[in-house]
Amino acid sequence: MALGLVAGLAACGSGGGDGKGGVTDPGGLGGGGTLKGPIVLADDQVRTALVSKASAPQGWKGSEAKFLDAADALRACQAQTETNCGGFVALGKSYLTQTEHNADARVGKVAFSIYSFRSPDDAKAAMKGIAANMRGKAGAEAKPLEVKAGADETDAFTGRHTEIFMRLGGALVRLESEDLREGQPYADFAKLQIGRIKKTAEGKNPDA
Repeated sequence: MALGLVAGLAACGSGGGDGKGGVTDPGGLGGGGTLKGPIVLADDQVRTALVSKASAPQGWKGSEAKFLDAADALRACQAQTETNCGGFVALGKSYLTQTEHNADARVGKVAFSIYSFRSPDDAKAAMKGIAANMRGKAGAEAKPLEVKAGADETDAFTGRHTEIFMRLGGALVRLESEDLREGQPYADFAKLQIGRIKKTAEGKNPDA
């Protein structure tokens, strides 16, 4: 997986969409998967699906997945989505970190969060909430970003800070930049994370 992304990281990839930063990718598995129903991840599957050290593309290094305990995870979900997080199961997070300093002499990161819910409707409500919350915090600096990564729903913006929100069944993904500007290959990162979720849901090891 990591090797397959190397070529794509040469340029910022994005495409498809409605021109407003909200992109819908119907089909979920795109007809190529084997699942019979919507994706719902157990807490251990969230750990497996998160972008890992083994999946880090060239120029980046991955981290171990991190989890909050159940009570703290629910509070974090409620604070970030500004919803009650009905049907919430688990929250996990991992990072990709640049192996070299950027132009501002900082080390940039891309953070991946997976919020697992018991149903697609639960995830939809949380996605609507977190997208509105983070867009509000970004204010006028937020510019629409078109990303097509194979999710059921996608909403994204860029600028001084980039955020991508994707839903795949009952799994909600948040991708956020830290000390990175627009122009990074965010679409490739989004595809990497969605691909890992699909493989995990199919019972496959995404690092194999």
